[in-house]
Amino acid sequence: MGAGAEGDDARGEGAGVAEGERWDELLGGPVRSLVFSPQGWVEPTLRVAVFPGLGLPNYLLPLARRLAELGCEVVVFDALAFRGRRARVLPTIGGLAAAGAEWLAAVVARDPDTPVVVLGHSTGAQVALESVLHSPPRTGVLALVMAGPTFTPAQRRLHRLAGAALTAWRKDPPTELVVLRNLARVRTDVVRIVLSGLRHRPEVRVAALTVPLTVTAGEADSFAPAPWLHELADGAGGPSRVVVLPGSHNNVFPHAHEVAALVVTAGDVGLNPGGRTPSATRARD
Repeated sequence: MGAGAEGDDARGEGAGVAEGERWDELLGGPVRSLVFSPQGWVEPTLRVAVFPGLGLPNYLLPLARRLAELGCEVVVFDALAFRGRRARVLPTIGGLAAAGAEWLAAVVARDPDTPVVVLGHSTGAQVALESVLHSPPRTGVLALVMAGPTFTPAQRRLHRLAGAALTAWRKDPPTELVVLRNLARVRTDVVRIVLSGLRHRPEVRVAALTVPLTVTAGEADSFAPAPWLHELADGAGGPSRVVVLPGSHNNVFPHAHEVAALVVTAGDVGLNPGGRTPSATRARD
């Protein structure tokens, strides 16, 4: 469910990429942002706001670096970073989304002229969806990308979810697996995020979307099989497309280049005269 490669070696600057962090004091509590941008005086052509699965961002850093190499400024939502005693963001889909909508407004306000694509992976796709829906109209969001979206109606009981988990990562490399010490640090938060995610109904909520929607997953992602992707795309209130990529659930880590190419074209979905583009690019390994 999107919690891969959380080791310290997931950090570090890539070629031509400047990296940093900042903190926002939001109503729900402090939120850290991990920021990636083109090195030097290059003006970003697009901003990408990223919501990680299970609130654990490090597995998405190679994707963030690749997007920055393509000329984007990437801002990664890290609500679980704050471990202090005072109020912190509630680790549920609703709590993260409420903070996410406020955070998105801050991201847009820093440069209102640069369009923003919102990307969420796994449970982060649920948070991203709700954050966009909670944002005021004309907030500057150009498009939404839901990657590996959870949870299908058939998986909303724990025993069925466990069955899907047995095969969800079968095409992801061993280097991408979770470092247990990172999960242990936020284990109760992760449980709360999953349980609230099981109660969430993205197939209903997408009807309220007005921005273009891209739904994508790895070809072997048992958490997000193709029929589920099409159900979400078909139910969207605005233009939509489905794209199947190589890999399985955490393909955003080993297939960062393919996912990045999809993200930077997310705003083009609405330019299709036919409205919807339910394409299915068959994955290639």
